[in-house]
Amino acid sequence: EHMQDKRIMKAVEQQQQEEEDEKIRKFIKAKKCLIQMGKEKEAETHRLMEKRRERIHNFLSELLKEKLDNEDMIIARDIAEAEAEWEKREREKDEKNKAELKTIAEYRAIVMKNKEEEERQRKIEAKEQLLAVMKADQIFWEHEKEKKYKADKEHREVQDAHIQQMAKNKFNAKQAKQAELDYCKLTEALVAEKEKEFQDYAREVIELESETTNKYIYPLVKAVKGGPGGGHGPVLVDRGGLRPSYQANDITGVQLPFYNSQGPKYNFQKSKRRLGFTW
Repeated sequence: EHMQDKRIMKAVEQQQQEEEDEKIRKFIKAKKCLIQMGKEKEAETHRLMEKRRERIHNFLSELLKEKLDNEDMIIARDIAEAEAEWEKREREKDEKNKAELKTIAEYRAIVMKNKEEEERQRKIEAKEQLLAVMKADQIFWEHEKEKKYKADKEHREVQDAHIQQMAKNKFNAKQAKQAELDYCKLTEALVAEKEKEFQDYAREVIELESETTNKYIYPLVKAVKGGPGGGHGPVLVDRGGLRPSYQANDITGVQLPFYNSQGPKYNFQKSKRRLGFTW
């Protein structure tokens, strides 16, 4: 009986446990169903929200598109007007540039033509000036050539005259020298003859005086040995035995005067002091 009760109690506990497990399983299943339903509801809500958001987006897109279309039309119109204005300005600018380029080209052509004309005139003037300079240079050189010819001619004439004068002077000098030599020879011959006569006479006088009297005859002997001229210099053999006192330093050999000084006439000490000398 006790075992029976125990089995019954165990069976009751097992049944209770199974009922509890069944409740738990149902609760879990119900909870899963609720979670699934919540997810589905949330998904439906999200889908509805997305659909609503999409409708709103589409509506706003339509509004924005209409607005953009209007703005595009305005912008396109403004762009067209701006492009037309720009094309007009560019066309005017292009026409102005073409006109300016045409004016510049015409001015450049005129300037080039004027430069060519000026260059042509300059070349003509330069050529004329060169020809004038060449002609003047030719005239100048012809004049210089003529002057040189005249100067050379005058120089030759002067040189010839000078040579002739030199030859004449040389001839005259030679003749004068020859005449002088002839005169000197004649003079020497006369002097030699006179000297011989004087020596003969002096010797006779000295011999006579020495034989007949007892006079002092040394001055006579000295006078005889002195030679002609009465000087104190050397005897000139080539000039007839002349004895000049002083001979000139030239070919003439002229005898200079002889002075016998009697002493100084001036006080040289006084003159030295005046000149600043102290010795």
